[in-house]
Amino acid sequence: MTEADPPDDQRWPEKDLASPPTEAAEISTGIGWDPSLDGDRRRPTTAEQAVPWLIGLILALVGIVVVLVALIFTGPEGLVAGLSTPSPSISSTPLITASPEPSVLVTPTPTAAPTQTPPPAFGPLEMAYLGRSATGKPEHLWRRDFSTKNDPVLVDSGTAGLIAFAWSPDGLAGAGIKAGHAWAYVTGQQARDLVGNAAAVAFGDDSTTLYVLRITPQGTDDHTELLAVNVNTGTTQTVASVTYKHPRTFPDPALRESQFGDDGGLNRLYFTIDGYVVAWILEAPQIYRFDPLSGAITAAAREPGLTSPDQQHHIAVDELSTTRTNLILRDINGTAKATVQVRGLVSHIRWAATSNEIVFTVAKYSGSAVVQDLYVWDLVAGHGASALTSSGVARSAEWLGAPQVWVP
Repeated sequence: MTEADPPDDQRWPEKDLASPPTEAAEISTGIGWDPSLDGDRRRPTTAEQAVPWLIGLILALVGIVVVLVALIFTGPEGLVAGLSTPSPSISSTPLITASPEPSVLVTPTPTAAPTQTPPPAFGPLEMAYLGRSATGKPEHLWRRDFSTKNDPVLVDSGTAGLIAFAWSPDGLAGAGIKAGHAWAYVTGQQARDLVGNAAAVAFGDDSTTLYVLRITPQGTDDHTELLAVNVNTGTTQTVASVTYKHPRTFPDPALRESQFGDDGGLNRLYFTIDGYVVAWILEAPQIYRFDPLSGAITAAAREPGLTSPDQQHHIAVDELSTTRTNLILRDINGTAKATVQVRGLVSHIRWAATSNEIVFTVAKYSGSAVVQDLYVWDLVAGHGASALTSSGVARSAEWLGAPQVWVP
């Protein structure tokens, strides 16, 4: 404390301070004024004390009004109705446009899967083959299931007859050579002329593609083309072509000629297991091996051989003479498993799909005429070969629905 500071009992002379008189117009609020606590200042009037209360009341009313307005203009989805958000200055088209939700929930009906067409069912001895109505008559194409007593069905005929034919691995289509033209035979359709100058035919791995060997004489040469023909549309494409000297041929004795013709004749075409097409042409410089994809041509080492569909066996032919032939069943190691002997010359061996049977042609003399008939050998039962025909005018049988496995 300095000399300028009065003593404590003189600084706050409370006994000399009196409470300010209350104005007559004021109403007591019950709050006293204590100069020792509130200082020496004027006490606020009742009106001055009411101002904060009024301001609070006004703010509360404004808040209530704001809430009510918000409730009135707020939609059920939480978006303010009547107010729009300003669009951006640059707009873009959405990649996916949302579809409006349906008003009624509909349960979709499941779409039925497409019905698969079942593969055709063929009889155990159902085949196509060439046959004559009588000796010396033109050959026609027939179809028959020899396990039944049903008569054969005529597939195609002609004044000149057919010289060769082929059947697709799935059994759905056939093709024959008649009067120098390749014809297509599809179930439920009429026979269709595909291409001229046809010398040989062979199906690929289905019933759609037919390979045709077309030979056109050019002076002393033969211009040979391998064609790929779509059986359904008739569309033809040239795979490749070669030219060579026209071969000179000489006839063999009638029995040998019948065997040679049944095995394919002068021009033979094979679709081998490795996807190539092999053309064996008598007196040609080589055996031609065509790549159907690239058109490349190479030389084949030999004429293709036939194995069973399961590729476990093949048939060896041992001609004892022109009147006797042994057929030998051998496995892939060359071991003989069974043998049968027939009278005559054997040709055109074909395997059943089960690999348990083969069908073949037997040619022999009947007097001075050559007769040909179809035989079947059951490789499992152990019996001898059985004749399917006895007319003497049937040959070149092809099982239906039984792919043949030609090995290069």
